[in-house]
Amino acid sequence: MDLRRLVKRVVFGLCWLVISPVLLLTRLERLRGRSESMFLFFSQAFALLPGLPGVYLRAAYYFSALDACSWENHVGFGSVFSHRGASLGRSASLGFYCVIGHAEIGDGAMIASRVSIPSGKRQHFDENGGIIATPRFDRVAIGRRCWIGEGAIVMANLGDGCVVSAGSVVLHQVPSARLVAGNPAQVVRELPQVVGLPQER
Repeated sequence: MDLRRLVKRVVFGLCWLVISPVLLLTRLERLRGRSESMFLFFSQAFALLPGLPGVYLRAAYYFSALDACSWENHVGFGSVFSHRGASLGRSASLGFYCVIGHAEIGDGAMIASRVSIPSGKRQHFDENGGIIATPRFDRVAIGRRCWIGEGAIVMANLGDGCVVSAGSVVLHQVPSARLVAGNPAQVVRELPQVVGLPQER
């Protein structure tokens, strides 16, 4: 292990210890029922912490509060996970002011500022198109090594190695290694497979 990685581990561990009372409260909330109000309160509070301390404290919080999260992540200022059912892979990064719902973000995914990944596209409708009182949450999967541009909205799964152009609205599932753009987003072209990712069969 190199010195830089060791220092990052130590700083992360210290941040985790600092916020351990908060983590205890969110864990108790999870054990007591389905409420996420405590989780969301601290998610919003940590989103407002500036600079490198904020980055490390958010990493420590989400490492323990989300369903699955690597300690090696970067969640930018103002970015919020609205549900603890999300997951964040190793070396994944979020820019400023992102809003993430029930999403599974793969290793090495890079998400620019002001990106929204809501919990699917049918939260307020049943199978027949009728409005429902209780929201229904779908899980949106973002593949490994994807790049999502500024201000995009992603409501459907992305395969590995996809690129979503800035301002695009993704409504339909996208296969691996595709560049998509527009509203609704359409495939512009196929991309070279990302090194280190398995080829599609």
